[in-house]
Amino acid sequence: MRSRHRAGVILAALTAVEHDADSRGWDASPALLGLFDATTDHHEPRFEIDELAVDPAFWWLHAQTVPGMRLPYWIGLKTLTAHLTADDAQPRLARWAHAGQRRLVGLAFLAEGLDTSDAGRRAAATHGLPDDPDGVPVRAVTACDNDGRHYQILRLRSAATTTTTVVLDDPPARVRATVIPACLHRLLTAARA
Repeated sequence: MRSRHRAGVILAALTAVEHDADSRGWDASPALLGLFDATTDHHEPRFEIDELAVDPAFWWLHAQTVPGMRLPYWIGLKTLTAHLTADDAQPRLARWAHAGQRRLVGLAFLAEGLDTSDAGRRAAATHGLPDDPDGVPVRAVTACDNDGRHYQILRLRSAATTTTTVVLDDPPARVRATVIPACLHRLLTAARA
């Protein structure tokens, strides 16, 4: 699959992932997803999404609630990234990334959390959702591909549609340096090694 077509295919696949997650309801564990070009015939492009099996213990921090404090899933992703890029775990990541007749072209992270930004609050108000001091419940699908593109799809809890879809062909350094994209890029680099 050519690079110029890949962005549209990836965005469509990520949208399908979010719609599927929405149909299953909320309060799901996060997922680390591989985006694969499985094309073997140039006339029939094939794209696959495969979830990397992750020990639920990487997400346990989020389940531990202390009154007034809930740890975000990106902490678990950061821990998982450190684990998967360690020398002894890299072969497992590489085996998953290179299984079968497919080529890893990107990674995505699907998780729910609380958006405490002003933009999140404005989006909630637009959808008629109550203002919560802890933040707005949101599901995010964040992805990075081999071409350096950054993708994000957001859905506010109780919203009928996704609220934000972003595709950045050349994301600024401040976007690339945020935890989830930085972890995804680090994992992509390790998987290709």
